[in-house]
Amino acid sequence: MLHRLCVGLIGEGVQVTRIVPDSIEFDSVDEGEQRVALAARIEAPMRVLPWMRHARANAIAETLGRKLPDVLYAVGERAWSLGADLATTLNRPCLIDVCSIVQAKAVPRPRGTSFPAGYLAPSQTIAKVLADRVDPGMVSMVPMGVPLPPEPRTILADTDRAAALAIIGSGRDLRAYEALLDGLARVVQQTRPVQVFIELRGPHDHEIWRHAQKLELLAFISAIEQASLYRSLLTRCDLLLMPERWGELRSLLLEAMALGVPVIASQDHTLDLLVDGQSAFLVPKTDPADWTQRILQVLSHPESARAIGLNARQAVATSHRSSDHVAKLIETLEKTISGGALRFTQPSK
Repeated sequence: MLHRLCVGLIGEGVQVTRIVPDSIEFDSVDEGEQRVALAARIEAPMRVLPWMRHARANAIAETLGRKLPDVLYAVGERAWSLGADLATTLNRPCLIDVCSIVQAKAVPRPRGTSFPAGYLAPSQTIAKVLADRVDPGMVSMVPMGVPLPPEPRTILADTDRAAALAIIGSGRDLRAYEALLDGLARVVQQTRPVQVFIELRGPHDHEIWRHAQKLELLAFISAIEQASLYRSLLTRCDLLLMPERWGELRSLLLEAMALGVPVIASQDHTLDLLVDGQSAFLVPKTDPADWTQRILQVLSHPESARAIGLNARQAVATSHRSSDHVAKLIETLEKTISGGALRFTQPSK
């Protein structure tokens, strides 16, 4: 998503300087780096000891030299403290990107006149949660966007092969994963074989793996650490599963929907894009039987599942295009710089 934003911003004449974690493995960013090579890149530690924060900000300011930004845009919780420090050091406004309900409840509140200058939310529901916590005038809705492929995929087209299922999530809600795996074990017993790709990147990844082992599911499961590194694989699956209720909007979810891949997710009223029976299949309770029923429904009725996938694709086309994401972000940045709807102290030049 960030690489697409950089390309879009540069295409609109915006000068972009990226400050990225110095701990990112090169293999994780190589493809994207080639696409945004024109954007200056500064590596910096996202986490430092408290007494090192001032020195970190000064080092980045020295690297920037006279090419100081008009506005800072902090994406990800690890970038929030760095954004605050640079806002103070450079006397520039900083916007905070919020992509989940968990983040919305943990955002730093305004202190002084420089940080944060405003908050960006990717959905209406997250924007409402933010507006209950901070001044609503500081919240802007900037819908996350993805490219719309020319054609959707045809899922479950080959009945002779195992159905491919992708499970993504933070791995923080162990009970949610256990319910899904319990339901999946019943599916394996009742229908054709499945091949499962499961993202294990959170605090309970070992417990989740052990639960799958107890259910004798390991023969059907391949584990991946970061789903974002395998997006081309996961978006070729027949079904995307989301067991947790954290209100997190991910670009991978939108990319799968844009390709017409049906989504089964725990019912999460904070993800307003997922509407049961229209753009997704929702599981109302953390119950294995509900997961079994929903998965079997998709596998047994591929035509209906494809129709839901096409509805999801249309929802992305209507509200979550990359071009609209870039345009709305530029509009918000310009308001911040000019002292528009988002309130802050105009930086001195």
